[in-house]
Amino acid sequence: MRRILVAVDSTDVAREAARMALDLGGRVNARVTLVHVLPPSIAEGETADFAAFERACEDYASGLLTEMRQLTGRSGPQTEVTVLHGEPAEAISKAAEAEDVDLVIVGTRARGALARTLMGSVADTLLRQCPKPLMVVPEAPK
Repeated sequence: MRRILVAVDSTDVAREAARMALDLGGRVNARVTLVHVLPPSIAEGETADFAAFERACEDYASGLLTEMRQLTGRSGPQTEVTVLHGEPAEAISKAAEAEDVDLVIVGTRARGALARTLMGSVADTLLRQCPKPLMVVPEAPK
C-alpha cells in the first residue's frame, strides 16, 4: 500500500477515519491525503471571497491533520491536504482514481433507513461507485 485517501469534515466520525488513516499510513509507510469536498453550490460562487473561503477550508483540513497527529502520538506518514469541488462521492471517487490511491477511507454516521433513503449517504454512494477499495468507519455508539 502506497497511498491512502481519507475524506474529512467536521464530524467526529471523520476525525476517527482520519486517525485510522494516519495510523495505518504510519504502519505501512503510505502517503495519506486528507480531502475536504466543497459542494457545487459553494464552489460555483467563485469570487474574491471564494479564494479566502477555500484557503480557510484548507487551513481547517491542515488543522485536523495536526490534531490527528497529536491524538495518534506519532509524527505520522507523509501527508497532504486537498480541497475538492463537486458532489462529495463523485469528487472523492475521481480523486481516488486520478491519484491512483490504494485505499479510500470515509466515515459514516448512523442514520435510519428513511434518512438514508431521502438524503443519501456519501459512504453508500462510494460503496457503489468508487473504483478503489473502500474502508467505511462507522460512528461510535453513544
